[in-house]
Amino acid sequence: MRSQPGTPPSAPLTSVSHAQPRLQGRVLILTSGLGFGHVRAAQAIEAAFLQRQVAVRVVDLWSLINSGAVSIIHQTYLQLVQEYPTLYERLYQLDERTWRQILESESGPPPDVMEVLELISQIASNSVAESGGAQYPTDRLLLSMLYTSLPYDRTSLGGNGIRARLALIKWSWLRMRKRLITMASGFAPDLIISTQMIPAAMIASLRDRQMSMPHIGVPTDYGVHDFWRQPGIDRYCIAHESVIPDDASDHSRLVTTGVPLMAAFSQPLSQREARAQLRLHPDRKMVLILGGGLGLSVDAIAGRLLEGAAEATLVVMPGRNAVARSALTRQLSAAPGRLQICSWTDRMDIYMRAADVVVGKPGGVSVAEVLACGRPLFATRSLGGQEGFNVRFLEQHGVGALVRDEDLAARIERAISDPRGLADMQQRAWELGKRDGAASVAELGLDLMASQRRTARGLQ
Repeated sequence: MRSQPGTPPSAPLTSVSHAQPRLQGRVLILTSGLGFGHVRAAQAIEAAFLQRQVAVRVVDLWSLINSGAVSIIHQTYLQLVQEYPTLYERLYQLDERTWRQILESESGPPPDVMEVLELISQIASNSVAESGGAQYPTDRLLLSMLYTSLPYDRTSLGGNGIRARLALIKWSWLRMRKRLITMASGFAPDLIISTQMIPAAMIASLRDRQMSMPHIGVPTDYGVHDFWRQPGIDRYCIAHESVIPDDASDHSRLVTTGVPLMAAFSQPLSQREARAQLRLHPDRKMVLILGGGLGLSVDAIAGRLLEGAAEATLVVMPGRNAVARSALTRQLSAAPGRLQICSWTDRMDIYMRAADVVVGKPGGVSVAEVLACGRPLFATRSLGGQEGFNVRFLEQHGVGALVRDEDLAARIERAISDPRGLADMQQRAWELGKRDGAASVAELGLDLMASQRRTARGLQ
């Protein structure tokens, strides 16, 4: 399993890349930086197309919104998922029909949905943006109007600000869609790929009216939210065949590609080679602790595992969390030789292959990366929503689980102290992992563009 994988590109919110020789088309990739996994998947697809001499533009939906408004939205989202997980779960579980009722109906959403929207507006009203931003300044005004509407009264739709909020939501949706049209028309793509369901729905609603190019949807989790189901999406690239919905009406639109990952995951190093690169002991057990960019709870997780009896090296990545990094630094002296603190890396494949087990957030791309490296993933936190899909997938296939804080140390110790059981779990993870997702999406895209060109020539 030797390879010399390349270094992935950086993670800008909007990027443009052009491969000049023998261009085979122009691809627009839409993503959402609200979840970094969507961006990572978009970058992996971008890299695969560039290898195939295709011009690519990656656009984050949030780059089309005033930066001050985006700051408030991001702060609201983080507070929602961390402090109001039940509310977030309720919002996520709204199905396509309910969202269509919110966006299209004159009667308004059901009362429980209005309650969710009201609570979100209360959270947003406490958020403070760092910068007003020069682009799209009216977005700040619209957002302010949305969360400062009149008090909520779930007994009536009239006279209490609910109708005003609905009108603002619908208007904002149409404004964003118009900006997407303008941006897309300027680039003139032959193919559109969406790695998040909101831009996918916006583009899908324009098919056959203002846009005719093929459209591929790429869900990045081990489950498919109902809102992905749009008539204007030609193909869906699914993480694993077992997550195809039982009630899928048109299986010809579903293609099992795996979650798109960077090229470094296509042929991971052996564990011994990975440990040699990281200068880790070749035979000592290693636990990799990941907290995403926010480094959520990594210091507490490391503390619990250090209290266990297992002699394992803990490699912790606190991301941008300065508080967690400081707490981990204080733990170093209490656990000499057992704890290493690492900055974020774009070669996560090496760290995952060096590990025996991984502890981290069950985001879709993170799960896909861990499985591609043949490692189990144990999560101590799940935000619900899309992460609920991923936890169920891990548990159903015996390659990880959601573990209570107080049970984590014993669970990890039990896993790494059973060589045969650990090897079996790693083998199952390797077999579930799909390492060529980005290439598969790119090849599918090339096929759709070629088919579109043949159809256009036949109509001439």
